[in-house]
Amino acid sequence: MNPMQPTAQMPTAVTDEPRKISRAARRRVHARELRVRRTQKDARAQLPVY
Repeated sequence: MNPMQPTAQMPTAVTDEPRKISRAARRRVHARELRVRRTQKDARAQLPVY
């Protein structure tokens, strides 16, 4: 998953659904995913293509 944050630290704002995270938490996770994807793409672009 993510080496920086353990999954146990996920903020869970429980309302009526069993797993409902707040909008701020979802936005944070989404931004982190985008950053990770971009860095992976850059690393892949560095590889020489034979």
